[in-house]
Amino acid sequence: MGVKVVESVWLPGAAVVPQERGPDVLLPIDGADWSDQAGYNRGFFSAFRIRPGRDMWFHFPIPTSVHHNGEPLACSGVSLLWEVLKGASIHWTVLQHGGMERMPLTPPDTQPPSVAVPFDPPEQWREYYPSSARRLTTIALPRPLTLRFGLQLSIGVRSGEAGGTVRFYGAGADFIAAA
Repeated sequence: MGVKVVESVWLPGAAVVPQERGPDVLLPIDGADWSDQAGYNRGFFSAFRIRPGRDMWFHFPIPTSVHHNGEPLACSGVSLLWEVLKGASIHWTVLQHGGMERMPLTPPDTQPPSVAVPFDPPEQWREYYPSSARRLTTIALPRPLTLRFGLQLSIGVRSGEAGGTVRFYGAGADFIAAA
């Protein structure tokens, strides 16, 4: 019998924050010339087309309760719903606690484990949805992190020689009662 999750949060893709912005690091995406400034929030996801040969970080600030019913909480795991296209790859995933403590969730230069999460839009809306190949990464922490500060899920993305695109559909975290 596992430890009971007492609280979970999920953020939509619009919550992601690129560490860098502007046409020096981003290219226009989906025909929107202005998207080279900060990416494109399509409502379904947030998309970023990264210039060739670049590494870039993206951050999901996770709403973090540190107590539940007066008891201290611990983070037991995180999730990320994503996809990469046209030469991009996720190369590192880390969890930040309190802004300074970095906990690697995957080794550097390693794409996170994931499973396919297909989506077939309703027929009447299909023309409005781009094709997708969403992936869900769920990572249990090796030991629960007792919370004192806020959390941030940080994702390193590398573009290929011709650039690359990353789409973020959302991220989340699970919380348990701290031991």
